[in-house]
Amino acid sequence: MKIRHLEIKDDIWKDKRIPKETKLIYTYIYTKGFEKIITDINVGEIQRVVNIKNKGLRKSLDILEKQNYLIYKEYSNGMYTITLN
Repeated sequence: MKIRHLEIKDDIWKDKRIPKETKLIYTYIYTKGFEKIITDINVGEIQRVVNIKNKGLRKSLDILEKQNYLIYKEYSNGMYTITLN
């Protein structure tokens, strides 16, 4: 059996274009979706990690999508389906 370790990409921490709270959001999403292609989150889960509202979360997800770290789709108010790249 092959054991995989959770490693978050170092390039996201070095990228100056991405705000710190967006990096924390990406880290939470990455750890939740480890070894999965698609994961579902809602704004309430993220609020435990970062004090953020739905509009701010959407803005952070837009930044991460533009930088090709993930692809997201909002299927209901505050509910997201995320595909990690």
